[in-house]
Amino acid sequence: MKKIRKYILFMLATILFANLNAQERNVVWVHGLDGSEASWVYYESIFSEEREINSHRETYNTSVGIDHTANQVINTVDNDLGAQATHSRNIAIGHSMGGLTIRDVDRLTGNSKRFGGLITVASPHYGAPIANSILDGSLESAAENACEKISAGPIAEYITLPWNFAGDMNNDILCNYFIDNDLVQSIQGNPSVNSDLRVGSSTINAINSHNTTTPTICISAEEETPVHWRMFSSEVSDNENDTEIVSDVNTARNIWKAYRDYNIGKAIANSWNPWAAALYHNRARQWKKGMDWIDDSENIWCTLIKTSRTESYTHSYWDYQCVYDDWDPYPEYPERPIAPPHECEWKWVYVTETSYVTVNYPSDGLLPEYTQKLKNLPGGNYYYVSGANHLEVRNMSNSPHDDITEARFNEIWDDRPPGDFFLTPKR
Repeated sequence: MKKIRKYILFMLATILFANLNAQERNVVWVHGLDGSEASWVYYESIFSEEREINSHRETYNTSVGIDHTANQVINTVDNDLGAQATHSRNIAIGHSMGGLTIRDVDRLTGNSKRFGGLITVASPHYGAPIANSILDGSLESAAENACEKISAGPIAEYITLPWNFAGDMNNDILCNYFIDNDLVQSIQGNPSVNSDLRVGSSTINAINSHNTTTPTICISAEEETPVHWRMFSSEVSDNENDTEIVSDVNTARNIWKAYRDYNIGKAIANSWNPWAAALYHNRARQWKKGMDWIDDSENIWCTLIKTSRTESYTHSYWDYQCVYDDWDPYPEYPERPIAPPHECEWKWVYVTETSYVTVNYPSDGLLPEYTQKLKNLPGGNYYYVSGANHLEVRNMSNSPHDDITEARFNEIWDDRPPGDFFLTPKR
């Protein structure tokens, strides 16, 4: 009888422990530099209802450096979770700089870790190249150049355009979006954060030098072209819709092209009058500057966020060419230039040429893919969200694609190997 009673008590204790264990899976959602406590509300609400988790959306002062933000997160986790703050089953999910922050928490807490596992989402693990472009003045120069090119046509025309032609568009919105948006300003306006986020910063190096056994997953986002206008659209849109500015930019380009074509037509019509023809030709050139800038703006932005690279392409082909002989009429005067060959012979020649093209790495519109992926993780710890930019990845409910962020989280909760740390059952 005693053996039976002990067995029953053991089984009850095991069941009780299992239930407590399931209830103690705390998930801490940490926003990025541009965000707030509300940044993760969409997915936090979904998974809090579906999964056996207790969610906590933490916030911190985004105007201080990463070490300071990490300490703020440690303090809020301690206050919110109390005795469970150091529970080994706790998970932290960090977006953008929030991913660096939770990794820094892992570094700073030593043996009293607050999280047993980390999930980073679109985080600049090896630095945010846009911070370097801000520090060296490249971003400001690009914005000034943009405003110069965009305004050249209207200035040459001596007219005022209907700047409300596309909703909230105005005279300088296209060029100023390179610098006057909340996302860029949040980096540019905070010297300590800017310095921490730059590629090669001491803070980034310290985080990456930390040897840890904490299970970590990286989720990277990859946006479709035009990556910059889509990201800026998500920044100004209340529901993070990534098409709002794209259509406005297309409208703007059509207007610049229409004024260019109009002036070319006027130049042709006034060809009898050299002065008038020159005036209209100049105006057409000025409008073309803005049109060309719009066409090239994605490459300009990709240069600032360091996703551009130059690749060589070598190709060979047969070509029928006039080949000159090597006859030199003045062999006794080697210092004189060789006279043009006196004749040529048409031959088929095998020609090899090397061309150079600019190629852009995948990015989320702000961060290249290569900085979103931590090196040396197990292969199954990398996840991709296609069709999402740096902001949209936090809420893809309005995406024309399926909600791939939600799908990736469900894969992490459900589809990993048996016994994996991140497996989290449904309620």
